[in-house]
Amino acid sequence: MNKNNQFPTEDWSIPVPLTSEILHIAGQFAKEQPIATKAQQIYLNTIAVCAVNNYLRILGIPTNLTAGDSWNSAVRLVEDVADLWIIGKGSLECRPILSGSSTCSIPPLIGLEKIGYVMVEINQEYQQAILRGFASNKQLSGHLSVDNLNSLADLPVYLNQIRPLVNLSQWLRNIFETGWETIEILGKQPNQPALAFRSKFKTNNLQRCKLLELGHKGELIALIVTIISESKSPLLRLSSAGSKATGVPRSNINLVIELKPGSSQCYLPANLQLILLDEQQQAIIDTKTKECNPHIQLDLTAEPGEHFTIKILKGDVTFTENFIV
Repeated sequence: MNKNNQFPTEDWSIPVPLTSEILHIAGQFAKEQPIATKAQQIYLNTIAVCAVNNYLRILGIPTNLTAGDSWNSAVRLVEDVADLWIIGKGSLECRPILSGSSTCSIPPLIGLEKIGYVMVEINQEYQQAILRGFASNKQLSGHLSVDNLNSLADLPVYLNQIRPLVNLSQWLRNIFETGWETIEILGKQPNQPALAFRSKFKTNNLQRCKLLELGHKGELIALIVTIISESKSPLLRLSSAGSKATGVPRSNINLVIELKPGSSQCYLPANLQLILLDEQQQAIIDTKTKECNPHIQLDLTAEPGEHFTIKILKGDVTFTENFIV
């Protein structure tokens, strides 16, 4: 973010009314906590999240208010969370401050997986939240200061530049990004028998696929992602750096990534390259098809909050899909 775009935020603050609905939700969440300080923290966090959500919806930026940890009662109990899910982008942290404050600290458990941070001043006397500005995750230094925030006028542009993100945790809630279809879509392709793509996995596993066109002769390949409940095969760990999970125990998610022919071919094209990259965009696996390869399969396990990227290359055609677990 260009520092020339930083500004005296008091001249560019965005007031958002605290509606009765916002106050009711915040009050209900706060009542769950027997400790007054924790209840106040949750009350302010919820107001901040709702205020940012209402502002972004006015701008036409799609959000999912209930998808973040701030809407998870178990996580709220043990963590200081104020996150808002931006559909297709990631998690935006909404940090509250009280009137008269100019800085706020970022809880240590909140890491770089956030796409950005919005400072929200809560003015309870006037029943309004004032959005003071935002910072990108690269600007984070343990705290937010009004003097170092970026203009909210730049927030839509910043969000638009973020690579689209597939949220696999949302799949478990039956929320899917555009373009990810059920496996049955493969059987509907011309000259392709439906039985050829009957899933080999148990019906209680979650599976979606995306058709990709290689750009010549209408040749299609299918990228298939399956979330499996259990695995008897050794699984590749995305990261060995220790758990990213916070105070709430969260199970790893087991995944199967596959490439299959998506049209009338029986085999994948030769020299089709599949690369699995970790959060730092370092290649973990780099494999390429030979003649008569019917599919490529990767079995892996990942922790909640981990990012990874699948890159598919054939000649001068490249497909990239970014995931968060």
